[in-house]
Amino acid sequence: MAWIYDSEKNESLVSLDHGQKSFGSNQVLKDISFNVRKGEVMAVIGPSGGGKSTLLRCCTLLETLDGGTLSYGDLRVTNLDGSYVSKTVLAQARQRFGLVFQNFNLFPHYTVMQNITEAPLRVQKRDKVAVFAEAKELITKMGLEGKEDFVPCDLSGGQQQRVAIARALAMKPSVLFFDEPTSALDPELTQEVLRVIRNLAEEHMTMVIVTHEMTFARDVADHIIFMDGGVIVEQGPAEQVINDPQHNRTKAFLSKISD
Repeated sequence: MAWIYDSEKNESLVSLDHGQKSFGSNQVLKDISFNVRKGEVMAVIGPSGGGKSTLLRCCTLLETLDGGTLSYGDLRVTNLDGSYVSKTVLAQARQRFGLVFQNFNLFPHYTVMQNITEAPLRVQKRDKVAVFAEAKELITKMGLEGKEDFVPCDLSGGQQQRVAIARALAMKPSVLFFDEPTSALDPELTQEVLRVIRNLAEEHMTMVIVTHEMTFARDVADHIIFMDGGVIVEQGPAEQVINDPQHNRTKAFLSKISD
């Protein structure tokens, strides 16, 4: 099986129009709009508390929007007021994306193989032989050969995150979301995980990555949005935003960040 993703960048795979989200009186997302096309990598950067993780949680249906329209390709998930269209549409939307968490979120008593195959078998009801064959390919792809029967506590943090990526890919998502995938890792293990994500980008996997790794964002992303105070302060081609930011707030943020 070839793990090469369609690179044609004219089809929108995920879009948010005028997204809003509040927690009590605190408005965390204020009129956020973006569009991610097939084969594109979008990085989301910005200070802590700027709304990045909330944005990702709303896009992956872990939080409900208060307003705005979220769509996955031709599938509109929310009404204009942010409410979900229907449970059926929600179920369909969840088949279109994968999510990799900061802290791996693996099943602690499942082996590597079980973590990767559980959802394709139980949720997607796919053929067992095909699922295990694809899981073995993903294990090789992630550099985890020989770890099939290990449980998460027997793995390094970098290995656990690579299992989490393989688990997400096993569901064959159209787009993959990463919520600061290296924040729980030391520098050496960070590079292991970033290498895997770079390889996925080279294979034209559509991704949205919340990250604090600025060099990585510049080199891997096609498009960057810089968020602060619940708004998109600046966005554009990755190299331009990182190397030649136009907004003073972006300049101030980047001047304090070093990889």
